[in-house]
Amino acid sequence: MTEAQRITAALQGRWHGRYGLARCPAHGDCHPSLSLSDGPSGRLLAHCKTGCSFAAVLDALRGLGIVEGNGTVPQTDPAELARYQAEQRREAEKRERQALTVWREAQPIGGTLAELYLRGRGITCDLPGSLRFHHACWHPTAQRLPALVAMVEGADRFAVHRTYLRADGGGKAEVSPAKAMLGAVTGGAVRVAEGQGPFVVAEGVETALSLSSGLLRAPATIWAALSTSGMTGLRLPPVPGRLTIATDGDTPGRTAGHALAERATALGWTVSLLPAPDGRDWNDILQSKGAAA
Repeated sequence: MTEAQRITAALQGRWHGRYGLARCPAHGDCHPSLSLSDGPSGRLLAHCKTGCSFAAVLDALRGLGIVEGNGTVPQTDPAELARYQAEQRREAEKRERQALTVWREAQPIGGTLAELYLRGRGITCDLPGSLRFHHACWHPTAQRLPALVAMVEGADRFAVHRTYLRADGGGKAEVSPAKAMLGAVTGGAVRVAEGQGPFVVAEGVETALSLSSGLLRAPATIWAALSTSGMTGLRLPPVPGRLTIATDGDTPGRTAGHALAERATALGWTVSLLPAPDGRDWNDILQSKGAAA
């Protein structure tokens, strides 16, 4: 494990192939704003998007006991850091362009294989404009597959989430991964419903749509955070209100839900938790109700 990977893990951040993202310890960070990687010379490259200096970040790491004494990490060369930041911007811009292309190539979801897939999961609600269908979406295994495409809103850049489908729409495609992000999704979510009731956050798109298909007593604004890390790093609306966190019935889901609840409470939200039963999610519950009807 490299120094950047070690520090990312110690900060409970997430590693993305060549770099890590974590909450900056040098300021009150609600969202991951600290980028960490290893430079060509082995030096740590640390960049806080909010402007914390390298020295401030290093001091905070020392205070947390992640870096000992005067620091095992040498000062980053400014030129090297500038090159790294430029590379990160180019990569982010490239992935944003790719995400925009996928979205523009996709068609409205009504009457498509993607709608067939969702209806087959027991979902009965009106489908939002944030969902589209792509008949031949690129997959990391170098093949093109039909896909449900969801627009991610609230992140730093435009991004999409793709669920790859079987040719008959009867389920997810038998590929790995069956679901994939494209673009910078940190802080964002898929907005599946707008209502006058409480604000509800779920993990997956299908789970969020299930809540909108009769599992909630009243209309609500419902977002899908897409993953446990997406839930913990979600950017909440600026004005606090009532928040319901609908977690999946597993340990990672509940842990992420509790982390979001703690942060939201500190920001002034009135929070309630809606945990799914052990080993299940809210789409499982919706389908079981349909089977019993």
